[in-house]
Amino acid sequence: MIQKQAKTRNGAIDFWKFVFSIMVVQFHSSNLTEIKNTPFVGAAIAVEFFFLVSGYLMAASISRYREEDIMVGRDSRNFMLHKIKGLCPEIFIAWTIGFVVQHIAKKNVSPASLAKDLMTGVWDMFFLRESGLEGFKANPAAWYISAMLLAMLVLVPLFFKNRDVFLNVWAPVLAIAALGYLSKNVGDLRGPTDWLGLCYKGFLRAVGELCMGVICWGICQKLKELAYTRLAKALFTLLELFCYFGVIAWSYSHKGSQMDFVMLLLFAVGVVVTFSGHSLLSSFFNIPLVYFLGKVSFPIYLSHNYWSHALVRIYPGQTYAQLYPKYVLLTGLTTVVIYLTAAALRGIAPAFFAQCRKMLLAAEERK
Repeated sequence: MIQKQAKTRNGAIDFWKFVFSIMVVQFHSSNLTEIKNTPFVGAAIAVEFFFLVSGYLMAASISRYREEDIMVGRDSRNFMLHKIKGLCPEIFIAWTIGFVVQHIAKKNVSPASLAKDLMTGVWDMFFLRESGLEGFKANPAAWYISAMLLAMLVLVPLFFKNRDVFLNVWAPVLAIAALGYLSKNVGDLRGPTDWLGLCYKGFLRAVGELCMGVICWGICQKLKELAYTRLAKALFTLLELFCYFGVIAWSYSHKGSQMDFVMLLLFAVGVVVTFSGHSLLSSFFNIPLVYFLGKVSFPIYLSHNYWSHALVRIYPGQTYAQLYPKYVLLTGLTTVVIYLTAAALRGIAPAFFAQCRKMLLAAEERK
């Protein structure tokens, strides 16, 4: 049974989530041109921040369970269902929009090909793309969601089984093994849909980086136990800014390389400092506007990639300078649609499912 605690948002994490989601949008604008030298050509590295934060939050959530009450199978299942529930309905709204947009871009779509894409798209819709099951990819950016959930499906039961062993043994071992393999055999952290023979690169990347996020959580708990002077907090602030702005500056003009792993390490240090609350900037970001930016970062991530692929087919012959404003505008409008539609669906969902339950289940089964 999980111990009930009041949930509070970390404004600094929300702010950086927004910044790095915008960087991912800018990175995918390179799909609008054959000349891959657009600004922030290396901004795919921003996804590493999201993996680390997800690993940290996974550890924070599991740590709130009372160990004597844990049932590994039941609690692993409930954890995963809760995680998936938090991604809905945004992920399905974005999938639907992506499916429509990409078929508008295809033009002259036959009923047979449309039906095939709809049926094979089921793997993408239900987070199984990184498993190796092939099908139509309505939202290319959703690989991250699939990789994260499939990695958690492996890691969460291990974490529940023995928290101490996972935190101090399994998380470091898996992080080093996964990232070391990628460094030696691939040389960077890009190309999440590259097949490695047993799994996709994105899945292995998720395993290693979620485990790094768990390690970040463990280090952060130690930092929180200590009181620091204002000088120490100022040094923490400088370190935090150096880590994040260092990655941003590097990603402006550098593509994937062995430096990806150094950037990942900088991200990890930044995440530890930000979650510790010891940075002088921590309280600065704890305002409603920044909380909103954090909430909207997920719809932003889900709203752009299909447009970057579709616009070059909808407007063949147009230059990057002509397509880019359309890309930004359509991404913004799609973000608003996803955000508002999801909010509306969440509002009506309880009554809707209660009515379905009433219609489909006998009275004694509803009790």
